[in-house]
Amino acid sequence: MKCSVSFLLLFCFAAVIVGAFVPKATTKRRTASISSRLFYDIQRDPHPNDNVWSILANTEKWISNTLADSQTGKNNPLVRKEVSYVCETSSDPAMILANIFRRVKEARQMGQSHGQDQEELIDQHGEDKHNRATLRQTQVLVIPANEELNQSFQDFDAIIVAINQARRAARDLVTDNALETLDEKMYGEGEDRDWVVSVNCAHLHPKYGEKTPEQELQELKEEESQGEVDLNLEMYKKQRIFARRSPYPSVVIEVRSMVPPEYPPPPPTGPVSPRSIDEIDIGKGDTDSSPGSDAELKINADTVNQLEALFAKSSLDSSTKSNQEGEDFYESIGSHIETLSSVTPLMVAQNWINENDSLFDANQCSFTVSDTTHVDEAYEFLFTNLGMQTSQFLEAGGSNNNNDAFGNEATQQQSPTNDTQKRQYIVMPHFLSSSATSLEKFTKQAERIIRTLPLIGRNIDLACFHPEDVDERKRCPIPVIVLQLKA
Repeated sequence: MKCSVSFLLLFCFAAVIVGAFVPKATTKRRTASISSRLFYDIQRDPHPNDNVWSILANTEKWISNTLADSQTGKNNPLVRKEVSYVCETSSDPAMILANIFRRVKEARQMGQSHGQDQEELIDQHGEDKHNRATLRQTQVLVIPANEELNQSFQDFDAIIVAINQARRAARDLVTDNALETLDEKMYGEGEDRDWVVSVNCAHLHPKYGEKTPEQELQELKEEESQGEVDLNLEMYKKQRIFARRSPYPSVVIEVRSMVPPEYPPPPPTGPVSPRSIDEIDIGKGDTDSSPGSDAELKINADTVNQLEALFAKSSLDSSTKSNQEGEDFYESIGSHIETLSSVTPLMVAQNWINENDSLFDANQCSFTVSDTTHVDEAYEFLFTNLGMQTSQFLEAGGSNNNNDAFGNEATQQQSPTNDTQKRQYIVMPHFLSSSATSLEKFTKQAERIIRTLPLIGRNIDLACFHPEDVDERKRCPIPVIVLQLKA
């Protein structure tokens, strides 16, 4: 009897599993899930730990329904864009930040590569046979795994606002890549045309537009001061808020790559060439010269000798021919010798920090190096290193939140473990190496973003070292950003 009951339970359990994934073809009722074009396993209110495809399916279905409801006739401005969906499975807020900047970096690289491909097609086929096409793509990054971001719209909104503010401030930074591009344009080695690549970030949330009690009180005071309320305007604002209430916290990244506008050239003017020395009458003077300038314009052999003595170069004396031959011999030898140095930027930074940083401890410090030159890539590298440290920090806090032997819930003590590197040095030799002010601004913007992170925002400090820093104690030969994990 026991065997038959267990067999019956096993058979029923297997039937439930099979029925969950096999659609019922015998039914004739057209439900919303069957009539949908989405080929995902759609579930009702899936948990963040459930199937990723169902999370993406819910988000895509919500966006499709929202666009269908807002479409009037055949004019929908969002239909022309290509939309892709990506799910961020990490629950660590620092790693979520790193992956957001990684998506921004990939969008920028996509726009730049599109411009290069279009210019290559123009070179191959000519201006008459190929028209430059504008690239527009949209990517929806769904972030369902972090419970704090799911429950609090204010925290998620503060993170996205800080990210956009940091990206706007990055326009004023003097990067090494910008200096190289400027040098190429000055010497005529750059490309003929640089495409305009713009990357925009917006956010969606299940509780989008939810206000704190303080904000609601302030809004009521403003309504009382105004006296009259426009009901149509209030309805319009509510519809805009409801249109952004997605099933999960999401970041919408849009990239556009287009040809820069062509400005008309300035009006032509007659050429103005300087007069030669033969056209200037030194004896009688010139009308444009001031009195007493005749003596300054006289050039004789004494003036030439004085100039040669000043610059220690002689173009007329041939007595040093033997010395020049010896110098040419050694120069020819040195031109064929390649100098290889075993000293890396990481070693230079380590030696300087060991001698000048009082907080350096070999047992609790680590070093990482990056060759990045772009701002978004630097943010990605910074937050990736932060995520590696805070993951151990969060695991330590989660392990202390278990029940003790008496069944009581232990208090959560968020403190770094012994294995956590409490101080990390990020060496970036090719990032903002020519401007200490730019590196300081970058560090402040990164710290402002970190302050918005839940659980770990107040436990991280940032500092920077630079060769051109105003403080002599921070003049490291290599740009370095310091991550300090507070106990």
